[in-house]
Amino acid sequence: MVSGFTRRGEVAQRFEIRDGDCGRSRGWDDCANDRGRVERREHPLNGFSEPHEGIWYGYSIYIPSDFVSLGRANTHLSQVKVDGEAFPLWQLTFNDSPYILYSDDTYCSLGSMATWRGRWNDVTVYAHYGEGGEDLYFQLYRNDALLCERRSPLMPPSMWGRSQRIGFKYGIYNSFVSQYLENHDQLPTHVILYDEMLAGSRREDVDVRMREAAGLPPVD
Repeated sequence: MVSGFTRRGEVAQRFEIRDGDCGRSRGWDDCANDRGRVERREHPLNGFSEPHEGIWYGYSIYIPSDFVSLGRANTHLSQVKVDGEAFPLWQLTFNDSPYILYSDDTYCSLGSMATWRGRWNDVTVYAHYGEGGEDLYFQLYRNDALLCERRSPLMPPSMWGRSQRIGFKYGIYNSFVSQYLENHDQLPTHVILYDEMLAGSRREDVDVRMREAAGLPPVD
């Protein structure tokens, strides 16, 4: 946690990753798999998202103006995964051309990297983790502007009919870093700040700008 530079309130969450920083868990080592990360999961664990239900996420991201894109490699700044599955249901990816990656390997553009650097961006996401029968499964707003929308299930058919534990992660996660290192001696240091992290059943309860306009307190 850091103070003195926040979207709202007294403190924000600061993440930093340097060359060689790796995440590890039982049976997995990022560095051995062309990756590196520093991430947090929601608290309580798997407490935000439920199968067959819709949820709103609201938070602010600050990407510094000197952020170095990894080019053909990727920097992921938030993602939702089903426990035990390798591929995310959705994932925000920032490289030369930022995009959302969905579980069926389709994409949605998030605009140019220049529009994300050097400012706080307020992100609001709606995600429904059902298997069918809904009109809407995903929306992403940045600073009140709708950037992405999806009307087919996020959950792939291979996962239907099974008990699922869905988890939200955020921080910094670099993948396929060897593609950057082909032409560079080491990975750049990345620093990303997050603030106002919330999840709930209604947009007005988590949307940073809506809460600010309503006079609700910051998340500290």
